[in-house]
Amino acid sequence: MTACKNDIFMSQEDMAARLRLQLLADSAQDAQQHLGLFISSHTDSLEADRLVSRYYQEGNEWVWLNDENEDFIEKAETTVHFLENEVQKIGFTPKAFFTTEILKDLEHFRTLDFDSTNTSVTKTMAELELNLSKAYIRYALGQRYGFMNPHKVFNRLDKRKEGGYRIVYDVDIEQPSEDFTKLALAHAADENPSLFLAGLESHHPVYNQLKERLTTDSTPDGRQRILCNMERLRWRHTQKTDSTQKHVFINIPSQQLWAIRPDSVFSMRICCGAWKTKTPLLSSKIRLIQLNPEWNIPGSILRDEVSLHAGDSAYFARNDYFIVHRNTGDTISPKDITRTQLRSGAYRVAQHSGPRNSLGRIIFRFNNQFDVYLHDTNNKNAFNYDRRTISHGCVRIQRPFDMIKFLMSDAQEWTLDKIRMNIDMRPEGDKGKRYQREHTDEEDPLKGIKMSYVSVKPHIPVVIDYYTLYPNPETGKWETWPDRYEYDKQIARRIKPFMP
Repeated sequence: MTACKNDIFMSQEDMAARLRLQLLADSAQDAQQHLGLFISSHTDSLEADRLVSRYYQEGNEWVWLNDENEDFIEKAETTVHFLENEVQKIGFTPKAFFTTEILKDLEHFRTLDFDSTNTSVTKTMAELELNLSKAYIRYALGQRYGFMNPHKVFNRLDKRKEGGYRIVYDVDIEQPSEDFTKLALAHAADENPSLFLAGLESHHPVYNQLKERLTTDSTPDGRQRILCNMERLRWRHTQKTDSTQKHVFINIPSQQLWAIRPDSVFSMRICCGAWKTKTPLLSSKIRLIQLNPEWNIPGSILRDEVSLHAGDSAYFARNDYFIVHRNTGDTISPKDITRTQLRSGAYRVAQHSGPRNSLGRIIFRFNNQFDVYLHDTNNKNAFNYDRRTISHGCVRIQRPFDMIKFLMSDAQEWTLDKIRMNIDMRPEGDKGKRYQREHTDEEDPLKGIKMSYVSVKPHIPVVIDYYTLYPNPETGKWETWPDRYEYDKQIARRIKPFMP
């Protein structure tokens, strides 16, 4: 009797809520079957969608529509309106987040507008649950990890002659996972899931400035450039470089290097990898300076270029190249070698150290899988070119000794002078000048100060990255640069499903 009396005085809104919960409970089993059919009949092209489908295929509980979630309509509408607003701020379209379909299905539940022919409750439940989760995870994963994976895209661009692909992106970035998907969907049970979503966006100051530029740039090219560089700033490095501490930043599109201290910045031009031998993007630490290096010619250059001159002694002499048998260590005369032998792998070709060496007089070494480094060059004129993508992958720098002084800012002048004299530069300190005067006439004037390697302590972070729109670290002014390796083009293609 009491229950009936309570029902009599229950508001229409409460009565509708009770009916919706009862409907969810009664239809759950059939809706689960519909959900399975939807998932099996669709091929998910996005990683976010695949993770959501896997979540439900594993039998996890429904997130949005269940008989314990009395306020699911209000919570879902709040989330959808958040997505509608926020995705437009980052240059995307709400259509990519199923907002129209979700709001339409929510209205069916609000009004209990179902019938057995046109609007099936079980089908609507399944579509609504799946679309809500996909929209939610598309946004969550995209803002937290990026809307595309640079490892999967950039490292499938350049095919090798011997098979496989050249690795051009080797930055350790955080990756999405099923654990994150479950964590994010668990937050759908929060009173306001939008708060969780809002906390995932990049807090990088340049990201926020790019986001603001979207409100003023209406040109298609300009907006695409902004969106591509915003996407880069969503890829979060696992080894973070503190921008307030001393580090080296190289940007391939600008063909510039910036040596950055907390209180000062100086820049220099670079030459970087050509189209077929792109400089890889990476993050490491400079550990060692090598003076007067020999250049051991990489196998690809030996095979594709040097071997064509087998038997030509003049070519090898002109370039200061010499040939060594790898097993015996014997030096082989160029006139006695064949193209087939040079390509066999049994021989190495190197270039003598000195002023004609392609690496110049100085190399800055850091750990990486490519044997790439920063180095001096014997071709100083190349720094005057407008387009300086000309190397086999290493980075040639315009002012190598200034780099030494930057890396060794605490070094005594006598240490710097010993380095100078080892690479045929004039000493600048009194002790160095006196040493040079006193040893000029000796057979080996560098005998007491000869140096091949100098340790960099502490190791200095170096980042080789790729931005086509970014504030110049030296001037603070925004600059745009050409998409030299067409990475923007690749990013734009992958985020196209989210674009208006």
